[in-house]
Formats: sequence, C-alpha cells, structure tokens
Amino acid sequence: MAELLRNLVLNDVDVIVGPAQGEDAAVIRVRDGFLVVHSDPITAGVRRIGYLSVHVAANDIAVRGVKPRWFLPVVLLPENYSAESAEEIFKDMGWALREIDGVVVGGHTEYTPGLNRPIVSMTAIGYTTSRVILTRDAKEGDLVYFIGRIGGEGAGVIAWDFEQLLIERGIDKRTVEHAKGFIHDISVVKIALKIRDYVNTMHDATEGGVLQASREIAVASNKDIVINVEHIHVDPVVKAVTEAVSLDPLKLLSSGCVVATVPEHYRRVFEEALSTLNKPYSLVGSVKSGCGKVYLQKNSKPVEVINRDIVDEIYKLWR
Repeated sequence: MAELLRNLVLNDVDVIVGPAQGEDAAVIRVRDGFLVVHSDPITAGVRRIGYLSVHVAANDIAVRGVKPRWFLPVVLLPENYSAESAEEIFKDMGWALREIDGVVVGGHTEYTPGLNRPIVSMTAIGYTTSRVILTRDAKEGDLVYFIGRIGGEGAGVIAWDFEQLLIERGIDKRTVEHAKGFIHDISVVKIALKIRDYVNTMHDATEGGVLQASREIAVASNKDIVINVEHIHVDPVVKAVTEAVSLDPLKLLSSGCVVATVPEHYRRVFEEALSTLNKPYSLVGSVKSGCGKVYLQKNSKPVEVINRDIVDEIYKLWR
C-alpha cells in the first residue's frame, strides 16, 4: 500500500492526519476546528448493504471521538439489478441514517457492467472543535478492551447471504433468524462518544475482526499488544454460525465492536461508563513496548503471533 500511495499528492498544511495504516479517517484543519472524513466500501455482503454502508462508515468517524453527520454514497449496481432491489438498498440507508441523525449530502448511483453483486461505497464526515482521537496514540501500560459483539456483523451477513448453507450444515432456522438480527447492532456511535474521554485510542473492528483492529492499533502506535484469548467472550450464536462454516470469529467482520486502549487510572470510570450502555465488554490484554505485533496467549502460554494483516474470514465463503 505504501508503494501505491507514493504515486499520489498527499501533502497539505491543513491535513493533520492523511493516509496511514490504522488511521481510517482523515483529519483536516478547518478554521477553528477539524473535519473528520472516512470512506469505506461494502464488498463482503449483498443483503442489507445499504444499512451496513451507513453504519460502517459512521463508526470510523465515531471512534475519532466525533459525531458523524454528513454522508455521500456511491452505489454501483449490476446491469440487470431490479428497481425493487435498488430501492431496498436506499430504504436501508435511510433507516440507518435516521438511527444516528445523519444526512446524505451527495453521491452517485449507476448500473455498472461486469458486476455480479451490488457494491456501496460510503463517505462519512464529521466536524469537531475539540479532541480528535488517533489510532497511533496507544501507550505502554494501557489496558486493552473489546466492547460489543465479536463477529456479530459477520455472523449477520452470513445469515442473510448464506442462509441455505447454514441450514444444510445443521443450523436451525431460529438461530439463523437470531443471527440476522445482529446486523441491526453494528453501530458504535453511542459507545464511542460515551467513552471518548477515557481512552488513548479506539478502533472499530471491521475487516479482519478484533485481531486485525488490534494489529492496526499496534502498528500505528509502534507498540505490541498482548491478548489473553481465554478472556475473550464470543456470543453463542456467533460461535454456532462460524463453526458451521469453519470460520474464526476473531478474524471476522465485527462492526459494532470497539477495540479500545485505556490508561490504568481511568479503568474504574471507563467501566462505569460502559455499564450504562448495556453492551458486553472484556478486558483482554495490555499494550507493551514493541514494534507492531499482536501476541495471543492462553493460560499465559504463547498461542500465535500476528505480524501481518489479516484477510477477513468471510471471503472464504465468497471464494
């Protein structure tokens, strides 16, 4: 990626944060404040992609500690895509926008030759005159928390797009319907804005799941992260769905789950803030000195070292 970026014009006196691994939203100085901008495509799903596109983009603004406000969707449709299915995408976008008080201010829609499924790429924008949280600011000694349902987004997408496969693999219809509902629990806006005063950094766990989000924090901060896997809780429905299709939930789409690093002296007030949100959370590890690796341990014994980017598990199903 760094080699590709060298071909672009990147330098501007008002760009505080530009393209960098782990820094998913740009920060641009505008008068007395900062514009925070992020773009993300939805390429790993078909059903509910309008809903997903809004929340996935909004989350990356929210984990900067900023409220997402303005959205620009680019909707690419296969040539023979029906008008009814296209309208479903837009209805789902409207549903998600109303949930977070967002508004569309532009965008583009077209029928694109060569596509076999629709793709939505969403740009989200927020503005603040106060602190902007950066992925690169994890500090040695920080506590590492996973907040929200790990692998929930991925399980929901699988339930919507691979329902018949799950049933063939022995997952009952009731469990599939339960998993479909996880799609409606992927926003981290309320979580991020509630805890922003107590974190050094936080990151939405999208592609590659909580382990890739942890890696991106480690790389951006030039630190190592040690995670105790026995402290990680995976929802039983997520576990059933992922086991049925042989996927690792820790490396699966997890929008709605935040990886946060928290100074030890904020631990009590941070956990008190979380207790008001009715969201599951786990203290899973800590930040150490290092150079961008994630160490997984179980019962204090090494299990795995993650020193390269993770390809999300869900792509195995599309292949």
